[in-house]
Amino acid sequence: MTNQLKQGYFLLLVALWYAVAIPVRAAMVTGEIVDARTGRPIPARLYIQADDGRSFFAETAAPAGSAMRYEKRNWINTNAVEVHVTLSAHPFRIELAPGGYTFTVERGKEYRALVRRIEVSTAPVQLRLLLHRWIDMGKRDWFSGDTHVHRPLADLPNVMLAEDLNVAFPLTYWVTKAFTRPTQGDKNLDPGARAELIRVDATHVIWPRNTEWEIFTVGNQRHHLGAVFALSHKSAFTLGAPPVAPIAGQARREGALLDLDKHDWPWSMALVPEPPGVRPSSGAETSE
Repeated sequence: MTNQLKQGYFLLLVALWYAVAIPVRAAMVTGEIVDARTGRPIPARLYIQADDGRSFFAETAAPAGSAMRYEKRNWINTNAVEVHVTLSAHPFRIELAPGGYTFTVERGKEYRALVRRIEVSTAPVQLRLLLHRWIDMGKRDWFSGDTHVHRPLADLPNVMLAEDLNVAFPLTYWVTKAFTRPTQGDKNLDPGARAELIRVDATHVIWPRNTEWEIFTVGNQRHHLGAVFALSHKSAFTLGAPPVAPIAGQARREGALLDLDKHDWPWSMALVPEPPGVRPSSGAETSE
């Protein structure tokens, strides 16, 4: 090996050592999300993704603020991921290494999403992200709601304001095994919640007592039977499923809502109107 080649190897090793031993200096990125018309800070959902595909989570920069991290990957299709943070109406901050990043901001359905790409060096970055509202449904007496919420009650004040969700029915009782009482449900979240309305603010509320019977197994056998919901009930259900009729009876006595999910599953015959000449969908009874 010649001296010139040895010198080249030595310089390469030195460069690699510096790359590993000396950390890249991160820059502090701070920002706020505001309503473009009023100029006021608003809660929102924030995605931060580097050019190489990695995701990052901002934190609140205010003592009174909150940031709720959400990171889920589908167990069937592992390429389906949802990675974001929901922020209260306060400034946020995050340290990022030099490089390119895309910031995506959303707030429910009444604001247009904002996508903004930035280049980060080692200098601090200050962002002001403007969201444009295209409609105000509340002024038209329409309010948003979600009857299929699998989040802990503690998360919801932050999440509902960031998503501008007016009414939430979190499924605090969740059963996946046939004949099991909801009070003994295998996926319960906050089952001890009292049957009282929780007011996040003047236009955002939570009813914390709701039940889902989503039957995946009967005995020791996997046997999907679909899902039945009792929403806004007063007492904790002690009825397993199937059958469904007693559940419907108690829901009616308590003034609750009864809902079905996946209507073509075995216990819920669906009467689906369809145009002449269209072949019926598999698994459902149809009526023209």
